[in-house]
Amino acid sequence: MLKILWGQGNKYLRVKRKSIDISPKFARILLVIILVLITVFFITGDAGLWNLWMAQKEIRSLKERIDELEQKNTLLAAEIERLNSDPFAIEKIAREKYGYLRPGDKVYRLITLPVDEADGKHIPSSLDSSSEYP
Repeated sequence: MLKILWGQGNKYLRVKRKSIDISPKFARILLVIILVLITVFFITGDAGLWNLWMAQKEIRSLKERIDELEQKNTLLAAEIERLNSDPFAIEKIAREKYGYLRPGDKVYRLITLPVDEADGKHIPSSLDSSSEYP
C-alpha cells in the first residue's frame, strides 16, 4: 500500500496536477480589471491619494492659521505689557475708545455731509440757508 502512495521507490509523493486553460483575451481583461480596481483603491481608499492630498491641504491651512494666531498673540502680549507699564497708553485708549475727557478739553466733531449718488454732489442739510452749496 505504501508503494502505491509513494510510487516505484521515489522519495516524493506524486501529485497529479490539472491544468486550466484560459484564453489570452480573458486573461488580459482579468488583468486590466484587477489593475483598475487596485488603482481605484489606491486613489480613493481610506489611505488613498485623494485623502492624503486633502489632509495635506488642511495641514497647510491650519499652519497658516497657527502663524496668524501667533502673530496676533505677540501683538496682544505687547499691548498688555504697554498697558501695564505706560499710563499714557491707558489714557489714549480711554480717550479714543471710550470718549473720556480731561477737565478743560474741548471736543470738535467733524460732520461729513451725505453725497447724492446720482450726480455726486452733497445733499444740503436743513441748516443751509443758501441755494449754492460749496
